[in-house]
Formats: sequence, structure tokens, C-alpha cells
Amino acid sequence: MNFSKIKSFFMLAAIMLAFSATGQDVNQAADIFNQGNQGVKDNNYQLAIDKYQEAMDMASQLGPEGEQIVAGAKTQIPSLYYKIGIADYKDKNIDKAIGEFEKAIEFGNKYNDPETAAKAADIIPKLYYSQGNSYYSDEKYNEALESFGKSAKLSPDYSRAYWGMALVYNKIDDTEKMKESFGKALELAEAAGDTDMAEKVRSNASKLLQSEGAKRLQAKDWSGALICLKATTEFEPDNAEAYYYIALANNGMKQYDEAIAAADKGLEVAASESADIKAKFYYEKGNALKAQGNNEAACEAYNNAKYGQFVQNAEYELNTVLKCN
Repeated sequence: MNFSKIKSFFMLAAIMLAFSATGQDVNQAADIFNQGNQGVKDNNYQLAIDKYQEAMDMASQLGPEGEQIVAGAKTQIPSLYYKIGIADYKDKNIDKAIGEFEKAIEFGNKYNDPETAAKAADIIPKLYYSQGNSYYSDEKYNEALESFGKSAKLSPDYSRAYWGMALVYNKIDDTEKMKESFGKALELAEAAGDTDMAEKVRSNASKLLQSEGAKRLQAKDWSGALICLKATTEFEPDNAEAYYYIALANNGMKQYDEAIAAADKGLEVAASESADIKAKFYYEKGNALKAQGNNEAACEAYNNAKYGQFVQNAEYELNTVLKCN
């Protein structure tokens, strides 16, 4: 018996079986890949991802015969995660959308799809901002602050993230951080040429800081009021009302030169206003001058304050207290 011929026969049979098995495996992997294609056509993106991953796992074991399937799956998976994220966002399922976009970044980087990874990275900060707004509306301020913070961390140039933080700090009475966050939001909006956002920040920052300053004035927290009111004028330099309040606060602290300067600045800003509007500035200026013992100048100021709601108080100072001629 020729054992060498028998050995050759079995080796050939084994090789043929191997080729046959490999061919079957390639066909099976291709069939699974096509199921992924059908999932894409049916907008069933998660099924498509699962099938592409399954096909890729199988094809990666087949050597060169499976390379085309592996490459095809890799080109599909990142963009499908992105599409799922978009769908979740439209359904207002923000938490899930963020997770899907994070997967789009992960697989985009892994499978050499930088365009999809970049698109997903750009949208995630906006989703955290949207999430923060939802928490803010529900008065969940700690959660809102966390979401806005994540947005700012991922996109340090995103002015709206700092805007959101400022609104939260206002609600939790952290005036210093509110001021800082509004300032950062304004800086970024101006740097980006976003004039609408910059104006929105200036207007709201001025309004909220002035309101807080007025509350502190009522509580006779003069120094606290000054912090808020001076910040108001940083955001809105032509806010005449803020200068009136600054004059009030400085008079309360017996800082009379500063009170006079604030009243004069208010008069400068309100130069085109009526005598009724200007009266309050003159009245506070008169109070400061009187406290300094400058009665002649105080009389002049009170005389200019005899308008609108200040008529009675100004005349009392003129006729009873100072006895101005």
C-alpha cells in the first residue's frame, strides 16, 4: 500500500473542506451584513448596528476573505449611532441622545470616521445645555448647574452654558457667581460676534443685579447693594436708575463724595429726561452735600429736586432744615 498517496489524499481533502467552510462562513457573514443593510432601510438603526457588529465579528476571523465585510461595517456604525442620537433628541429623550452621541464619538475615533465624531462632539454641549434648561424649568437647580457645567467643560467657548449657570446662581442667591457667569457669557458672546446673545446677557444681567441691589438697599445692606449696583453699570453703563441707587447706598455708608459722583453720573446719563426724572438725583446729591456741611450747594441741589414725587421732601429741606434763601 502506498502510504504517501493516502497521506496526500487526506491533506487535499482537508484543504478542500477548509475552503468550503471558509466560503460558507463568508456567505453567512455577508448575509448578516445584508440584514444590517435592511435595518438601515427600515430606519431600525439599532438592529443595523447589531447586525453589522455581528457580521464584523465573524468576518474578522476569516482573514482576507472577510476584510471587505469588516471595512463596510466600520463605515456604517459611527453614523448610525449619530442618527439614533438625532432621533432621541427629536423625541426629547436627552439623556439617551447624549449616550448615543458619545458612542458616535467613540466609534468614529475607533473606526476612522473623524467627521461623524466631530459632529457628535459639537452637539453634546448643546444637549447638556438643553438638559440644564429642563432642570431649571423644574426648579431642580443643582441638577441644572451640573448640566450647564458639563456643557461649559466640553465647549469652553459656549456662551449659553455660562448664561444658564448665571440664571441658576440668581435663583440660589449666589450673587458673586451670578455676576462672574454673566461676565463670562458676555465675553464669549462678544468674541463670537453673537450680538443678539451679548445684548440678551447685558439686559438680563443688569436687570437681575439691579433688582438684587434694590433688595439689599431695603435691608440697609449698603455694601452688598453697592456690589450689585456697580456690577449693573458694568453690564449697562447707561443705566441711570442704577446710579441713583448707587448714590443712595453711598449716602447710607456716609461715603458722600462717592454719592455725589454717582448722582452726577446719573444726571449725565439722564440729561435728556424731564425734570421729574432728574429730581431724584438732585435730591440724593443734596443729601450728600448737606452731610458734608456744604449748605449752599445743598440748597441748589434741593431746589433742582422740587419736581414730581420729590417736591415735598425737597421743600422740607429747603424751608425747614437748611432755611435756604
